Amino acid sequence: MSGRSGYLALTILFSTVSSISADAAGFMIRENSAATVGMSYAGTGSRAESAETAFSNPAGLTNLSSNELEFGTSVIIPVLKFNGSANAFGAPVSGNPGGNGGRLAAIPNVYGGFSITSDLKAGFAVTVPFGNASEYDSNWYGRYLATKTAVLSYDLNPSVAYRLTDAVSLGAGVSAQYLKFDVSGAIDQSIIFGVPAPDATNRFIAHDWAIGFNLGALVRVSESTRIGITYRSETDHNIKGQLTFTGASPLLGLISGDASSAVNLPATTGLSFTRDVDPNLTISSDVQFTQWSVFKDIVVKSQNAPIDNVENFRNAWMLAAGAKYKLNSHWKIMGGFAWDQSPVTSDFRTVNMPDTDRYLAGIGSTYQLTDSITLDGAYSHAFALLHANMNESANNTDSVTHAVVLKGKYDVAADIVAFSMHYRF
Repeated sequence: MSGRSGYLALTILFSTVSSISADAAGFMIRENSAATVGMSYAGTGSRAESAETAFSNPAGLTNLSSNELEFGTSVIIPVLKFNGSANAFGAPVSGNPGGNGGRLAAIPNVYGGFSITSDLKAGFAVTVPFGNASEYDSNWYGRYLATKTAVLSYDLNPSVAYRLTDAVSLGAGVSAQYLKFDVSGAIDQSIIFGVPAPDATNRFIAHDWAIGFNLGALVRVSESTRIGITYRSETDHNIKGQLTFTGASPLLGLISGDASSAVNLPATTGLSFTRDVDPNLTISSDVQFTQWSVFKDIVVKSQNAPIDNVENFRNAWMLAAGAKYKLNSHWKIMGGFAWDQSPVTSDFRTVNMPDTDRYLAGIGSTYQLTDSITLDGAYSHAFALLHANMNESANNTDSVTHAVVLKGKYDVAADIVAFSMHYRF
């Protein structure tokens, strides 16, 4: 591969990597239960009141008074609307704003907690810890940057916990994590050849299994106060699949076929606090630190020249506070508020994940249906105080022609509705 065709193959592949890489780091999904949604993540590592703790802090399994199965779903309804335009060599690019690029997603979760002895417990968790979905109209202004992104992970996480003393419990688990992407974009052949020509498209589909682990400690400072310390490891994937070009001129020198990329999903460390103020009122808080900075450099390899792409994600914090109040023997209500810092910066924001710092406000309730069955329901609204602006980003220009420039900003928000059922036996 040489000359003009080699250069075009290299630059178009770089465009494909750009559309993948921001989402390869993923979007962390913390909506692991109705209680988590209703309390806006507060106390996830220290409440230890249901089988969900098998994922959030396995040490909390020792705090359960009975065996338990928990089933739930969180439905995420995102808003991702672009307001702006694109131009090439100073002339406007035809198209439209793309509509609502966010896609509704139903996130399932299943948990179990079981007693082996009075001090030794076992548990499992099936969750979706990372995911991102966006799809714009095929004729939107930014189609040469990306049109569709679908990233999804599943995590199978067995765990054990042991009560060392009345005050201290330790837990550990192993995660088998599946990751899949499906990412696509358009190629402006009219600009490349200088004559009217239909757009070509590129699509990358790849998947992988990888292994990680999680650790936790639950410390009972007093009869009414618990502190949780948690760590979930980085998970290193080598996704393999197909890179396909459709409608591309043979003069571009592109080869459809096998492709792969290394994707490192970040580690998270958490400190959590829960206090039973009185028999009816419980307050909780959480601080989490996610090491997104591991996601800096991604190399996609195929039959074409390998491409090295830099994203420069930053480490990010999450702060949350919430409370739960017992109204009577059947009903509890809960609420919470959180600040969730985005790993995406204005210098490297992409249309695949035009994220910015978010705030979340949640409410919910718990109903004791029978001695064995409890039902939870919750609602949360996520919103941003600032627009996600593309004007400063190094990724607002298509990587093939370097001529199409996207300018504008995003309205970003989401509504989350969650339900959980607990069965104790």
